[in-house]
Amino acid sequence: MLQWALSRPVYHLIESLVDACRDAVQPLPGSVVYCDLAFGFAEHTGIYLGGGRIAHLNGNGIIESVDQHDFVKGTPSIRIVVSARNTSAVGCGKVAERARTMLGSRRRYNFILNNCHQFTAGCLTGDVENANSFLWMVKFEAEKKLRADSWRAWR
Repeated sequence: MLQWALSRPVYHLIESLVDACRDAVQPLPGSVVYCDLAFGFAEHTGIYLGGGRIAHLNGNGIIESVDQHDFVKGTPSIRIVVSARNTSAVGCGKVAERARTMLGSRRRYNFILNNCHQFTAGCLTGDVENANSFLWMVKFEAEKKLRADSWRAWR
């Protein structure tokens, strides 16, 4: 277990270097976006709305729209990653609309059970009470809904 915990930041560093060599993309409305929160141990996800705005569930349990700078504010992240298919960003207007309709809503935030990943997956699936509490689960839903097969840095 300790070996896994120590190797995770190294894995994410290598993954970041590989991603940096890929072409960057501009997100589309309904794209899933994420950034690093804790040096590879946790991530933060949201839905791109268009116009440079991202809907996300903040740590106070409020669903809000922020710009990309506020999305990564207070994190060690230097980039935002975007859902893509091959070399192009993917999104869905219906996903963005679900996120927009929830702006200003409050949820009982819990770091493990009711977090930004559950909000993001809810925008993808339409089920806001889903059990998708980890980034890998959100990526799985993005693969199903958006046919995302890669993740690219935001241009």
